[in-house]
Amino acid sequence: MPWSDPGGSGNQNGNKSGNPWGKRPKSPSGSWNIDKITKELRKLGNKLSATPGAGPRRNFPYLTWLPLIVAVVLLFLWLLSGFYQVDPGQEALVLRFGQVVATVPPGNHYHWPSPIETVETVDVGRSRRLVLGYGDSGEALSPGRILTSNDELIDVRYAADYRIAHPREYLFSNSNPQQYLAFVMSAALRQITDGMSSQQLLGAAHAPLEEKLLERAQQLLANGKSGITLQSVQIIELTHPKALDPEYEKIDKARKEAAIAAEEAKADVQKEMISAKAEADKMRSQAQVEANRLVDKAQGDAAHFDSLYQAYRQDPQVSARQMYLQTMDAILAKAGKVVVADGPGAQVSVTTAAPPVLSSAPSASASTQSGGKAS
Repeated sequence: MPWSDPGGSGNQNGNKSGNPWGKRPKSPSGSWNIDKITKELRKLGNKLSATPGAGPRRNFPYLTWLPLIVAVVLLFLWLLSGFYQVDPGQEALVLRFGQVVATVPPGNHYHWPSPIETVETVDVGRSRRLVLGYGDSGEALSPGRILTSNDELIDVRYAADYRIAHPREYLFSNSNPQQYLAFVMSAALRQITDGMSSQQLLGAAHAPLEEKLLERAQQLLANGKSGITLQSVQIIELTHPKALDPEYEKIDKARKEAAIAAEEAKADVQKEMISAKAEADKMRSQAQVEANRLVDKAQGDAAHFDSLYQAYRQDPQVSARQMYLQTMDAILAKAGKVVVADGPGAQVSVTTAAPPVLSSAPSASASTQSGGKAS
């Protein structure tokens, strides 16, 4: 069927190019007839629906509405794509042109299909685990190597159990929430181990360190909008770097040797202290004996003085003569010669031996008194 324009008819025989629409002449009026255009489109649809070589053409009126039916079906399918389901333990965020407009609880819901609205679903009921630190496991996200106060390296392997508490902050506050959590845990670990030596860190119990690490990490997370809530922290391993094991073995050997030398020195000091203590006890005992002797001598001298004083009070002349004789005995005991005068002008020099010293005051006093009476 040739293409016809308003006010004229197409010449099918003159269409040498084989165009089924025919050659369109110039329109004198410059306007379009909508009814004729619709008729021509229908005729074109009928012609295209005809099967070549199948005999007389059959008309299928519904094929003219095929584009509209397809468009309606596509629209219906597009609208159906807006239905979605949120499982238990999940929350969904509805984004309209990229902006969050609603937070949806579990259940069946509907939103305007993409690209008008989209849905981001977050599993808020599931506990997640992030393993950090050096180790052979592929779960390790970032290193946990720290420098102690005595300039030694310690590898810490630890894990954080967490869940998503605020889906909006978790999805949009950080481009990589897990990496942010790793940075927070690393910073908290360095803060709680600041000032600790390698011996203190390797010998410390894990439970107190885990409590401090959890508390400090929660404080750091509270300052930033991460949407993450920590549940627990576990310290898996504390050790020296494996690459430095030979060097640390030498250091450990030197420490053990130093400890043995210190124990030996301590034993020598204890031995010297025991010997010095024994010598001090001996000197203290000798001093006590000497003190007792001096006290006894002083007490004897005091008793002798008391006896002399009592004798002097009873007979002062006898006591004075006794004192004279004792003094002469002491003098003559040191002299080698004794001169005795017997009468006028007569002198005799006699060499004598040292007289015996009086053993006790009472016996000497008694002999002196008897000699005085005899004379």
